[in-house]
Amino acid sequence: MTNSIPQRPRTGARVPVRFLLALFTSAFLFNWPWELAVIPAYEEVSGWDWLRAFPHCTAATVGDAFVTLGVYAIGAFASGSTEWGRAPRWNVYLTAALLGAVAALSLEWRALATGRWSYSELMPVVPGLSVGLLPFLQLPLLVPLAFWSAAHWGAKGREGT
Repeated sequence: MTNSIPQRPRTGARVPVRFLLALFTSAFLFNWPWELAVIPAYEEVSGWDWLRAFPHCTAATVGDAFVTLGVYAIGAFASGSTEWGRAPRWNVYLTAALLGAVAALSLEWRALATGRWSYSELMPVVPGLSVGLLPFLQLPLLVPLAFWSAAHWGAKGREGT
């Protein structure tokens, strides 16, 4: 007599680990120089040298990379497929840009409202939104770029992802 427990059928959906690593790494590599470049536009860190800003910008970049993974998770959940984001299509990039814009606005509004940061006179402000232009553009531009990079980089080893 065997004691067998019925197993749930597998859907075949696998977490694309290699793609997610490529996406996180791409997001980090694109966002880190951006974070360093915008230092003068924030009052709290304006005037900091590169060495002093390094840990602050690195932490912010890790956050940006996790936001990028969050965009992937939302898209995969909404589409019902872990393959979402892995195929370089215009609708993936548009969705990533729109979700990046929503994330950027949410993060900026929250940070400004809680006094986490403020802008220096070098930061152009988007009329009607009351957020800085540079952080508003960052995620809508760099999240789709990270998706593109990860799709091309991750395509080299799709088997076993």
